Amino acid sequence: MLVAKQKRKENIAEYILYLYQIEDMIRAFKLDMKLIEERLVANYKADDKTKAAITDWYANLVLMMDKEKIREKGHFQFLTNLVSDVNDFHLKLMETSKDGMYVQTYKTVAGLVSELKEKNPEAKNDVDLGITAVYGFLLLKMQQKDISIDTLEAIKRISKWLGDLSKLYRDFENGDFDF
Repeated sequence: MLVAKQKRKENIAEYILYLYQIEDMIRAFKLDMKLIEERLVANYKADDKTKAAITDWYANLVLMMDKEKIREKGHFQFLTNLVSDVNDFHLKLMETSKDGMYVQTYKTVAGLVSELKEKNPEAKNDVDLGITAVYGFLLLKMQQKDISIDTLEAIKRISKWLGDLSKLYRDFENGDFDF
C-alpha cells in the first residue's frame, strides 16, 4: 500500500508493474488473508495503525480479485483501465508530436512493439504490450532463468520508452504538461 501510493505519484508504469506483482503474490497465497497477514503484513516495520491499514488494503484487493473473477489470472479492472488511459495519452503524444524527444524514443521501440503484437495478439494496445514484456522479463529474472542479450537489449529500450511516457504522464496529471 505504501509503496503503491508512492509509485502511483512518481511512475505510472512502475505502479502498474508493482500491482501486477501484488496480484501474483495474492494468488501465491491463494487469496488467503490469514497467510497474507502472517507472511506479508507482519514483515512491515510499521505501527499497529499502519499495519491495520495495510491489512485492509490487501483484504480489499482480495475481495476485488474474487468479484472480478481474476483469482487465477488476469488483472484488476482499474489497472486495465489505467493501461488504456496511458495508451490513449501515448497515442495523443504521437498524434500531436508535442514532445519530439518522446516521439523519437517511441520510434526506437516501434519495431519491437510490432514483434510483440505478433507474439501476443491478446494484448490490448502498445502500452499493454510494453508493460507485459517488462513484467515477463522480471518474472524470468526472479526465476533465475537465462535471458538472452537480445532480450536484455529489447527490455532496456522498452523500459526507456515506458519511463519517458511515465514522466510525461506524471507531468500531465500534475498540470505541468498539456496538449
